[in-house]
Amino acid sequence: MAAIGMPPHLLALFQARQPLEPLPALKSKQPRPYRGLADFVKKFENGPAPAAAAFETPRQRQERAKRQRLLQHLQQQQQQAAAYKPLEDPRIQGDPFATLFVGKLNFETSEKKLKREFEVYGPVRRVRVVRDAQGRARGYGFVEFERDRDMKEAYKKADGTKIDGRRILVDVERARTVPGWLPRRLGGGRGPPRGAGRNQPDISSLVAHIAAPREEKGRERERERERERERERERDRERERRHREDRRRSRSRSREKR
Repeated sequence: MAAIGMPPHLLALFQARQPLEPLPALKSKQPRPYRGLADFVKKFENGPAPAAAAFETPRQRQERAKRQRLLQHLQQQQQQAAAYKPLEDPRIQGDPFATLFVGKLNFETSEKKLKREFEVYGPVRRVRVVRDAQGRARGYGFVEFERDRDMKEAYKKADGTKIDGRRILVDVERARTVPGWLPRRLGGGRGPPRGAGRNQPDISSLVAHIAAPREEKGRERERERERERERERERDRERERRHREDRRRSRSRSREKR
């Protein structure tokens, strides 16, 4: 009915097509039977099987690179430690027993400022701020006094004082006074600072807490939540008990009025 009234060029689009020609049904093919590998055994190579190719995960690759960098750093550190001879260094002069090490310096602190700060403890013979190859200060230096007793006085009183906005650290010169001593960059160092002891945090327990498995931390959080819920239930029981006591007192007062 919808085609009534259509123009001939549109009506031709709705004409029925010729029926399809009948074709014979497809014949199912017989599948190939399964065969064993006996025919191919004679083609196998004799001898042991080849070794499996090593597979490395991204995490293993990172760990291997990290170990290689650490090994390279340790080898370089050992070479530098073997070549470390402060007694033969021409830049290190003066009496080692009258020389004071000054660390944690402001990078802008000059030799003149450092000398002026330490002259309050006694006459200063020489001041040296250690610098790199580009002339930039490395944050530490040495102060040589004319008398060793002045150095001892500065060692006792100058530790922790502020110079150019930074609290300094002082120590005796150990490179030429302690046999076999190495600086921290070569694996040595002076150890914990003065005053480190019972008031310092337990670093081993802190590291163990940070490195604890996630499951243990999750169990600890669950136990904490359970303790909080138990405290909340205890508070609810206490409020209920007080409410019953208040009702009992109210009833007693109402009976007395009657």
